[in-house]
Amino acid sequence: MKNETVFQRYEFKYLLTRDQQARLLAAAGEDLRPDVYSHSSIRNLYLDTPDFRLIRRSLEKPVYKEKLRLRSYGRTDRDSPVFMELKKKYRSIVYKRRVSFIKKWFQKKKSEIKKSETQKS
Repeated sequence: MKNETVFQRYEFKYLLTRDQQARLLAAAGEDLRPDVYSHSSIRNLYLDTPDFRLIRRSLEKPVYKEKLRLRSYGRTDRDSPVFMELKKKYRSIVYKRRVSFIKKWFQKKKSEIKKSETQKS
């Protein structure tokens, strides 16, 4: 996987019925082959405000929207990279910026936050 931190691309998503999917796969035939990522998994955790402003805004299909998420690839352990991503979409063009962290760093920060919240109570 490339270590890119800024992305710009167009995203097109299509909703297919099972029948349309079957016909599309049949038409693609031998031309559709698994790539190196075909058996990998991607895990996402989307972050939002307490009143779910980001997802509510996104569902309104605005000209501009943004999402904040944590993403990891495949099975992770304490030393696996985890990405914090800010994804923005404006007029069908997706812009994504991300930074990489190690999973154990997140676990440490999570523990520190919980400890801080407990002390405030």
